[in-house]
Amino acid sequence: MSPHRNGFSLLEVLVALAVLALAMTALVRTAALQTRGLIDARELSYAQWVASNVLADARLSRAANRLDSGQGEMELGQVRWRWTMDVARSPLAGVSRIDVSVSTPNGRRVLVLTGFAQTP
Repeated sequence: MSPHRNGFSLLEVLVALAVLALAMTALVRTAALQTRGLIDARELSYAQWVASNVLADARLSRAANRLDSGQGEMELGQVRWRWTMDVARSPLAGVSRIDVSVSTPNGRRVLVLTGFAQTP
């Protein structure tokens, strides 16, 4: 008869710890990727709001009529976003194309939004 043993052997415990370590590493990596994705999505949303505001201002101020281009800054989400606006004629008569580029304060371009405005 073999003696009855209670508990786990050292080898079984080490294998269980190795499996647990691999699982925890995968979970931490997944959480980090999800956090980075959330930060990128928030940054993209803010940049789109900035570009939409600049585009709306250009339409209201009739900057498209004068083919004005410009640049500036706008604070949104506790960040000072840089934007540039280029106005050009479109192939359609009476329509101007407005391209608004939005960058982070360190100069990394986040978004380019294109809109159109009627010109007289």
